[in-house]
Amino acid sequence: MDLSIAIVSWNTRELLDDCLRSVFENANDIELEVIVVDNASSDGSAEMVREKYPQVKVIENDENVGFAGANNQAYEVSSGRHFMILNPDTKVLSPLAPIVQFLDSNADVGAAGCKCVNPDMSIQRNWYDYYPSALWEMLPHRVRELGQSLIFRRDADSLFDTKWVGGQCMTVKREVLESVGGMDPDYFMYSEETDWCFRIRRAGWRVCHFPKIVILHYGGQSTKLAEVRMLVELQRSKYRFIARNLSVEKARMFKAAIWVKTLLQRAGLRLVGNAREGCARYAALTELQKSIGGW
Repeated sequence: MDLSIAIVSWNTRELLDDCLRSVFENANDIELEVIVVDNASSDGSAEMVREKYPQVKVIENDENVGFAGANNQAYEVSSGRHFMILNPDTKVLSPLAPIVQFLDSNADVGAAGCKCVNPDMSIQRNWYDYYPSALWEMLPHRVRELGQSLIFRRDADSLFDTKWVGGQCMTVKREVLESVGGMDPDYFMYSEETDWCFRIRRAGWRVCHFPKIVILHYGGQSTKLAEVRMLVELQRSKYRFIARNLSVEKARMFKAAIWVKTLLQRAGLRLVGNAREGCARYAALTELQKSIGGW
């Protein structure tokens, strides 16, 4: 088997349908299998897959085991010599054969991302040349994105090495998985691909941005269904990555940055009043502060 594709889904039935269709439309010239892991959806996603795509393996969980845990489940039943994780809120826009050819012909490459675009076809950055840190966390998201653009100049249409690639679409060699293991299931959501790429690079393999695979990514279609929890999980996962892979001191600095940033954001929400959106975010920030104490 050339390629195994794992798609972890939670209440994204219509998007999952479009994603699967795009996968099979671009699977010419390779032997491919697709595994959908449904994380206890309530929208009939698993039933839709069984009805419309009988060639797809379906794992239906009774509870949401998280992104990392579900991808590991898919890997356990896969047989491809390369293993791709793919978000359900994506569409594959290019043939899939080039990723197989690229990994087959580059022995020192352990994992590769793809070229990712937004619905308006603008570039969506899905590669990162830095790891989470206190300094970057204190900056607004748009400033971080601008900073990376200015400091780490990259062309999305070129092949290059990077520290980590996003989990929207990432392909890993089976021999690498057998060596470093799958995703760490302690990351329920977020930073699991950061940790995975860190371990792959530490073991001596390259991690690359590979532009010949192109996907459209809508982004956040599952996480926006539980925004309060996801905000907490995002910061918890970043802290976990730093503490496990970088240093205890850097983790403490990150925790301090989160405290300051959260206090400032809560103060700002109080000033603007109790709009419905503000209340939800205020609750999330309050929960985040509580959770920090348990780290």
